[in-house]
Amino acid sequence: MKKVLFFFVGLVAVVGYILFAASRNYVYYLTVDELYAEVDRYDGRKVKVSGTVVEAERGGREMEFTISENGKSVRVKYRGAVPDAFAVGMPVVVEGRYSGGRIEATTVLTKCPSKYESQSR
Repeated sequence: MKKVLFFFVGLVAVVGYILFAASRNYVYYLTVDELYAEVDRYDGRKVKVSGTVVEAERGGREMEFTISENGKSVRVKYRGAVPDAFAVGMPVVVEGRYSGGRIEATTVLTKCPSKYESQSR
């Protein structure tokens, strides 16, 4: 009986640890206007935000740009290699930590432009 009890206590401990570790790495996927709907909720948290680039400034390997959607915009700071398709007017997804009204991005991905979509005949 002690072995069965020990097994279940151990199992609960392992499952609890896995859930705790997974929750610390949780990333919210949002649009810019969804971010601003609950800005205090996401402050200091990891987020993945989609929007359209409306302005960009490059300075060596550092870049600051603004993404916008539905009249809302957020400033993004990024350091690293920028995708080839990155440009003003391009839809992007940025991943990083939202803090102080801007996103410190660790990843910038460009969405596929409409020119790659199939055309109806």
